[in-house]
Amino acid sequence: MSFFRKRILLMCLGIGLFMACVPSDGLESDFLPALIAGNIRGTDVTVILEVRESERVSTLGGYARWRITAEVIRSFKGGYAPGEVLEYFRTTETEFPSPEKGSRHIVSFVLEEGRPVIPDEGYHFPWSPELEEQVTAELARSR
Repeated sequence: MSFFRKRILLMCLGIGLFMACVPSDGLESDFLPALIAGNIRGTDVTVILEVRESERVSTLGGYARWRITAEVIRSFKGGYAPGEVLEYFRTTETEFPSPEKGSRHIVSFVLEEGRPVIPDEGYHFPWSPELEEQVTAELARSR
């Protein structure tokens, strides 16, 4: 089995386990803010981004790779300032729509050769004011 196929298989298993653990009340639960707070502690960069543009750059099997250009709105960790522009890649299942221009997301990255890389699907979430408030409170509780 190729490295890429193994990575896809592991990603699918991780997403399946993640989805099995998500409580049915979704964002209102304590699970997602705690997960994002854990991502912040375990990665190099976590920011709230607003999408400027996104483009599907490749498709392989049931997966699409997107190039996303976004503006930093808030930095939780990692030294990026509001107003800075980041370009990054995200892999999703092909039926997932393109990230919409103007949509906001909380994204955690590791830095590989100075470039932000999403470790896997459990590090990119749609933003809401309530979620930002919950994550901020979770970080304050865990200090």
